[in-house]
Amino acid sequence: MSTSIPSSMRALVLPRYCKPSEYDVATIPTPQISQPDELLVKVLAASVNPIDVKMAAGMGKFMETAPFPYKLGHDLAGIVVAIGSSVSTFKVGDEVYADSSIRGTIAEYALSTTSTTAHKPTSLSFSAAAAIPLAAQSALQSLQRGDDKIGLAGKTVFVGGALSATGSFGVQLAKNVFGASKVITTVSTAKMGRIREILGDGEPDVVVDYKGGAEYVVERVGKGVVDFMYDNTGMTLAGLGMMKKGGVIVSVTTVPSGAMTKKARPEVGGWLVLLLDLVDWFYRTWTRRAGVDYSALLTNPAGSDLEKLARWVDKGKIKPIVGRQVMLSDVEGVRQGCQEVLDGKGGIGKFVINID
Repeated sequence: MSTSIPSSMRALVLPRYCKPSEYDVATIPTPQISQPDELLVKVLAASVNPIDVKMAAGMGKFMETAPFPYKLGHDLAGIVVAIGSSVSTFKVGDEVYADSSIRGTIAEYALSTTSTTAHKPTSLSFSAAAAIPLAAQSALQSLQRGDDKIGLAGKTVFVGGALSATGSFGVQLAKNVFGASKVITTVSTAKMGRIREILGDGEPDVVVDYKGGAEYVVERVGKGVVDFMYDNTGMTLAGLGMMKKGGVIVSVTTVPSGAMTKKARPEVGGWLVLLLDLVDWFYRTWTRRAGVDYSALLTNPAGSDLEKLARWVDKGKIKPIVGRQVMLSDVEGVRQGCQEVLDGKGGIGKFVINID
C-alpha cells in the first residue's frame, strides 16, 4: 500500500568521512521498502545528534561498514507514505516520529521500522517532535536503569547540562515522571538566567555553573549527596565525590563494553572489542572502589519508549527544547549547525533541519 512516490529525492550526503564543511545536499534515489516491517516516511523534519556527526567525522571507520555517498541522520518526524507487508500498527497518512535504525533521515524520504517508530505527539509540530527520539530515549533508558536498581522516587538525582538536548530531557523526566525529590544540574554562566524560562515546570532544584570545572561542581553539590547520576557530560569519574555509597551512575558518555558494541554492530573488529572491554573494566573497577554501581548505556531505539514519551509530552510532563533550525536547502546553515553539534559548544536544545 503506498501513495505516489518520486524515484529520486534530495538528501544530505557526504563524499567520504569528513567534517561538516564538506557536507552537501544532492539528488539520490528514493529508498525502497525491502523488508516486511519497514515504513517509508516523507520526512518533514530531522534532528542531528552528536553521534551522527562524530561517526561521519571518522569514528565510523572503526565502527561500521558504510557505503558512499554517506547519508546522515537517524531522528525524524514525518508522514508515512508506504508500508511493508507485515505492518499493522501504522497506515499511510499517519504522522510519526522515529529514531530509525536505518541511517539517512536528513532527506525528503527515509526508511524506518515498526520497532523504532511511534505516532507523533499530537501537541507538537514536526520540528519539535524531531528533536525528541535519540536524546529523550537516552535519558529515559538511563533513568529507567537507575529506577530499577534503587528507585528514583524521593531520591537526589544529578543530570549534567540542563539546557542540552539529553540534559533537558533528563531533568524533566527525573522530576515529572520518576519523582526525584531533588534534581541537580549544570549550565554555563550565560544560561543561568534562562532555566525557568525554558524548562518551566521541569526546572531543576539546584543549578551549578559548570564553567568552574568538575572540582567546582563537586564542591558546590557537596560530598556524598547524590543517589543517581545520569552522566551525559563526562562526569563519571570526576563526580564520584558527590555520590553516596551505594549510589548508581549510568553513563552515555563513556564507552560501552566490547560485547555490548559487538551486539549492536556485528561488523566491529576483534581488536576494538578487546580495547572497549579494557576501558569498561577500568571504569567499573574504579567506581566499584568508590562504592558506586556504574554502567555504560548504549541507547536502544524503541518505538515503545517513543509511545511513552509522546504520552508524557501530550500530558505536559516533558517538552523538547528546539534550538537552532534551518531548512535543508540552506546548505551553509546545515554545515554550521552540524559543526556546532560536533564541537559540543554553545547550543541550547536540539539542532533541527526542516525539509523544504
